[in-house]
Amino acid sequence: MKFTQRLVYLCIVLIFSSCLKNQNTLSPINSESFNEQQIQIYFQLPQTEVHDSLVTLTEAQTFTIKELDEMISLTNQIRQSVSNGTWTTLTRKWNEFNIKYFGNNISIYSINDSSTDSIKNKLFPQATLKWAELNVDLVKLSGEVQFSDALEVLLYSTPAIVFPEKLLKSVIFTHVFDQIYINIIGSSNMEYQHTTGGKVKLIQETNYPISNDMTLKCECNDLRYMDIFIRIPSWAINPTVTHGNVKYVARPGEYCQISKKWVTGDVIKVTLKN
Repeated sequence: MKFTQRLVYLCIVLIFSSCLKNQNTLSPINSESFNEQQIQIYFQLPQTEVHDSLVTLTEAQTFTIKELDEMISLTNQIRQSVSNGTWTTLTRKWNEFNIKYFGNNISIYSINDSSTDSIKNKLFPQATLKWAELNVDLVKLSGEVQFSDALEVLLYSTPAIVFPEKLLKSVIFTHVFDQIYINIIGSSNMEYQHTTGGKVKLIQETNYPISNDMTLKCECNDLRYMDIFIRIPSWAINPTVTHGNVKYVARPGEYCQISKKWVTGDVIKVTLKN
């Protein structure tokens, strides 16, 4: 009886401890970009603005650049040596910056024309590019959804904002060997050489963000085992990810993991709002 009571007590302690886990603890994934030539994008990107890099910045703009440079420096420090203390500092600064320039609970559907103009006025081209590059690095480092959410705000909600195609190609699909991360939802495809040999092609078919649906198709010359991680945006409502009659766990603000042997003809259907 005493042993049973102790076991129950231990289980309660472990559950309680997991609930209290510091959300600022970093478990880096360090995913990598595919080669630019391996990615094809089929949707319209914001037009690149031409600006003079020699233009003198205002005092406020200089301060904004300093804020971004500090976060970029912290990201580089973490890449060299993982530190939860440094990560806590970085995420605090990131949240403060995000709220300052974009407000609370921003999604690609919550920004209107007036707020787009406001963001553009605050985030001049040099700062916008640094913010985008910072979030690309943080997506690949951490695999946390909030950073991809921030990229999609720039990409889809602020058409006057710069978003270079090369930068998008570096993050829309990333990988750790045959673990493939789909970080940005958008009509595109990626083709790569599987570690066991043979080519694999993943195709996103979608009219996102006009629609809330995406179909992921696979083409390969034989069975190939892969872990596919599909990002589910934080704003998603009752999202579903299905393969035929199989339903995968899909939670807002997390990646949906699909681990299986893939074959040509496999189709995954993603719905972000139900």
